[in-house]
Amino acid sequence: MTTTTDDFLTVLDLSGEFEAALQGCFPEGALLLADSSPKHELAAAAAQLTLEHAVAVRAAFAVNAPNSAAALLRLQYEALLRSAWLLYAASADQVAKLTRTLDAAAELASKNVPPSSDMLGAIGRTAPAGLSKPLAEFNQYSRHALNSFVHAGIHPLARTRTGFPTELALKLLTFSNAMMHFAYRLLAGLTGSQRRMDKVTHLYRSFEPCLPVTGEPPETTAST
Repeated sequence: MTTTTDDFLTVLDLSGEFEAALQGCFPEGALLLADSSPKHELAAAAAQLTLEHAVAVRAAFAVNAPNSAAALLRLQYEALLRSAWLLYAASADQVAKLTRTLDAAAELASKNVPPSSDMLGAIGRTAPAGLSKPLAEFNQYSRHALNSFVHAGIHPLARTRTGFPTELALKLLTFSNAMMHFAYRLLAGLTGSQRRMDKVTHLYRSFEPCLPVTGEPPETTAST
């Protein structure tokens, strides 16, 4: 398989246009938070990291490196999960551990932050279902398979030997775009502008071909 097929390139180009449109909802350039508390600043930083990974996912696909893109998608999910957890579930003590000046002691303290499974559980209890449910579904169907790409496991070894299916590449790209959209929605909420939140939320309607099909399980282990 190659990620330079016409259909894939069309979706890849539309994905870039989608992000450009989302960026256009923040014309002031620098992100202006309605609340500049450490909790909100950290949530914004994690959302911005989600966006950085989204750019990297598209760049990897653009140079026909789908296994690298899959590994980056795993990192993108972790960043979005962390942003949601920080905003909706993290305690003041947990936030304090992640805002310390970066040194050896701070790094050691941050290891006591809950693992992703606990973060996901906390998000499920406190965050809106429109955010917590997709995160839980992705964790259930896709996260473990994507771990294999991070650690050079059976999935990337098989894909390298037998080829990376175009259908799978398209699916991963659309999931990355969906996470990117969630990150922008979180950032819009952090600015406190209801008008911006509405604009960002509904922008997907013009870019549905580069987003997951509604109700599609985020399975990443298809062999076709």
